[in-house]
Amino acid sequence: MFMIGRALSFLSRSASLIGAICVVLMMLHVTADVLGRYLFNAPLPGTIVVVANYYMVILVFIAIGVAEEKRAHISVEFLTDLMPPRPRTALSVFASLLTVGVMAVLMIAGWEEAVKKTKGGATMEQGSQMIEIWQSYWLIPVGAALMAAIAAYRVIVTATGAKTGLREIDADTKFIND
Repeated sequence: MFMIGRALSFLSRSASLIGAICVVLMMLHVTADVLGRYLFNAPLPGTIVVVANYYMVILVFIAIGVAEEKRAHISVEFLTDLMPPRPRTALSVFASLLTVGVMAVLMIAGWEEAVKKTKGGATMEQGSQMIEIWQSYWLIPVGAALMAAIAAYRVIVTATGAKTGLREIDADTKFIND
């Protein structure tokens, strides 16, 4: 079990790295577009489409698995903190099962949409150019699958009491929370 957690953690860290690289690339791309537009009157073609349909999709859908591993989604705990440990654990398992269900629906719907867009060769027009965007649709089921896998693994680990193997807490968390 522990090794499965390590593998999921590796996938999550890889997704985090992809997201970080994407942020840097987006920053450089937009900066180059602005400089080209205002200094040389020659903007980079397709910047808006690429930012909206590639960079942003990568950042949102790849990051949801990372947030699930770190337990970084928004939660309100004022009632659950008053509960005894067993009901709190049961509620946590229920929430994780609900997460798995929702992410499975998103993954399946995202897969079906990605297949449709791939077969149709989805493109967007910006200026006089047509830019292919069908590839970005595949990021939705991938990100949803990662989040569902981590949530399902968390249910199994909680139910069995096994060591998790996930890196739920960053080294900087204590510094940030102080």
